[in-house]
Amino acid sequence: MPPLSSFPVLVILQNPDFRLMWAARWVHEISRRMELLVLGYLIYQLTDSAFQVGLISVFLNGPRPPLSLVAGMLADRLDRWRILVSTHTFYLLVASSLLTLLLLDMIHPWLVFFAILLQGTAKVLDDPTRRAALFDLAGQGGIAHAMSLETITNNAGKILGPLTGGLVIAFYGFTGAYMVLVAMDLVAAFLMFRLRLPGAATAVGRDREFLRGIWSGIGHSFSNKFVLGVLTISLVMNGMVLPLQYFIPVIATDVLKVGPALGGVIGSAEGIGSLIGAMIIATRRNYTFHGRYFVIGALIVAVGVAAVAWSPWFLVSFLVLFCAGVGQSGFSTMQSTILLLSSPAEMRGRIMGSQGLVNGLGHLIGGVEIGAIAQAFTISLAIGLNAGVGILLILPVALLTPLVWRPVEVYGGRVGVGG
Repeated sequence: MPPLSSFPVLVILQNPDFRLMWAARWVHEISRRMELLVLGYLIYQLTDSAFQVGLISVFLNGPRPPLSLVAGMLADRLDRWRILVSTHTFYLLVASSLLTLLLLDMIHPWLVFFAILLQGTAKVLDDPTRRAALFDLAGQGGIAHAMSLETITNNAGKILGPLTGGLVIAFYGFTGAYMVLVAMDLVAAFLMFRLRLPGAATAVGRDREFLRGIWSGIGHSFSNKFVLGVLTISLVMNGMVLPLQYFIPVIATDVLKVGPALGGVIGSAEGIGSLIGAMIIATRRNYTFHGRYFVIGALIVAVGVAAVAWSPWFLVSFLVLFCAGVGQSGFSTMQSTILLLSSPAEMRGRIMGSQGLVNGLGHLIGGVEIGAIAQAFTISLAIGLNAGVGILLILPVALLTPLVWRPVEVYGGRVGVGG
């Protein structure tokens, strides 16, 4: 039998605190992806408006542009464990409030959007803190594999969340769905409460002036070509391609002519492909050309989304989204990996904040613009046009930055060899 060291992912999972964080992420990602589908169907039922379905993206990601850099700085300065416990407790409170409104038959679109805004605000702080904590637990040599495990949990959520959400809506309605969501959020908060992080993770950067620290993070984002390339392509992807996830209920209803149960199945297709891709990435021992996985993955996703926009056939749409998911695994895994490897220890939270800023800004713009085009014309035109423009914007960035042509420049060292 090969030694354990031959499987870097298994070495990382020997850490009990990493296992706790991973377990919490499994539960939370299933809950988050399920809720995204549930909210889409809920808003579409309440308003019969594709534009208002797109507003889910706006309210969920609206807090990111103004708050992400501050949140990244807080992740560098404050106790990361306290931040993670607080945000997961907040998720539980918001889901419980929506369940109460459904039970009292007092649900209205503006209340749903307000709840989404609160969740988005908590997520701004949760994301950079979690990713910086992953580096604390896995270390420089293990971060690519840690991020592949993070991608696996994300994609397990993409599979199980929509499937569960669609089935529960079909049989038990929105109230039943939120009962399940509250239970899962409770479990995730409990697991996160038991987590413990290394002492260094709570002390980095506390002696730095707050505003100067934020500006130093911005400066690093522009001066490092790898970081700049990743952030630019991430902005394009989140603005032009990835908002598809918010419109799955609209596509299922208006294009594929299926109900919530099969809508959940089509919503899980990308997650199935991405899970398989992430598992393949996790088995590789070393990486050097992280950028190639990132860029090629982004292009595969964009092509797949452009194709699925025009497919009226359920099986074809499922297979196309499955293939797009395989590309998504490379894009998602290497997005944070490159940013973390290219940044100094005291700045990792801020760089994750920069990632949150561009991701949020992209979703904010894309949600409004795609929703408006869908309302005026068709959802197929809105999704297909944006994905096509995304492909045209990604190509020059890939050519002009070193992502494809050079190995990633690791800040303060080197990471392995390989392709």
